[in-house]
Amino acid sequence: MRSAHGLAGSIIHLFDALEIDIVRELRVPSGLETDSLDELATSISILAAIQGKYGVFASYRQLFESREEKRRTALTPTVDADDPLGTLIGSLVVRGEDIHRLHPYLEEALERPAAVADEAPEFAVLVSLSTVDRTGYAMAATRILQTKNLRPTRDSISLLQALVSSPYAAAQALHQLAGEDESQELRPDELRYALGTLEPKQLLADLPLTVGRIIQTLLTAESCLSQRDLADRAGVSARTIRNYRNRLEAFDLIRVDETRYRLALPFQTTSERRDPVVPTVLEENQTILDAADALLETILPPERYSDPDDPLGSVLFWPPDPQRLLNRQRVGPWLRLAAALTARGSTGNNQAVQMDPPLEQQTLS
Repeated sequence: MRSAHGLAGSIIHLFDALEIDIVRELRVPSGLETDSLDELATSISILAAIQGKYGVFASYRQLFESREEKRRTALTPTVDADDPLGTLIGSLVVRGEDIHRLHPYLEEALERPAAVADEAPEFAVLVSLSTVDRTGYAMAATRILQTKNLRPTRDSISLLQALVSSPYAAAQALHQLAGEDESQELRPDELRYALGTLEPKQLLADLPLTVGRIIQTLLTAESCLSQRDLADRAGVSARTIRNYRNRLEAFDLIRVDETRYRLALPFQTTSERRDPVVPTVLEENQTILDAADALLETILPPERYSDPDDPLGSVLFWPPDPQRLLNRQRVGPWLRLAAALTARGSTGNNQAVQMDPPLEQQTLS
């Protein structure tokens, strides 16, 4: 691993000198033990230190190199007190089902990838640590669709972020669409077809897999389905459908006419394919507060929903703060879905991490 880090670091610095943009991708296997996550985070932090820079100087060699002969032969930068922060070269994408488990270990490891060398120059490296947001889905959709003479709409980006597990899966789905002779906007029925090509595990990944199965079945249906037909095709129980019905209806993702279910997107039929059928949460430009209100009304008993001191219901009272629920285990995944649909507020964890050493020298201004 030490040799691999060194070789990769040399290549990255060479690409940087040639002004080549660099994006790396690391795939984290699921089910790793805690010790393995800690070791992986340490390895990534060392990679980031080696592939960081201050000016033209490699940050690891300056700050963390423990070998005396290497430090003795290295040139030392002159640190600008007005600008004592280096950067990571390019960007690093870490993906996988267990990213949420790796995140706290990675944050800690990035702050101190190794012991700071004696008499190290007084600069640090700033690393932005953030989760994927709407921009990632918009960029993926735009790049895939432009080759097909199609343009994504605001609603289609909202639905992609809300329903699809990652920009990778969104690109995979949109790639299945045929090209057009003339430039036009992506229609909701075309989006429905594209999403229907994905596996259930690629849909609503933050929610139980059974929800993904229900949505995938409705995406591929050619007409409304009874509860029994929906359960049989999705491979879930009727009780499971009833358990999630109110929450999916609260966001108008599904519509139920008596006992028949459909998705709030047009069928690819002659009569519907060009109809602007989309969830009302998109049509009415609702806010995340509106969506949180609809969600809590379905899951809380009246006495809790109307209680300004309730741990969940209180977010609706002044001053309203529904984003407090994003990290709550029971409602967080559903509210992140709502935030994506409303295109309001951040659903990610965005922060800047500073690799040691702590900066003592300060500019007078």
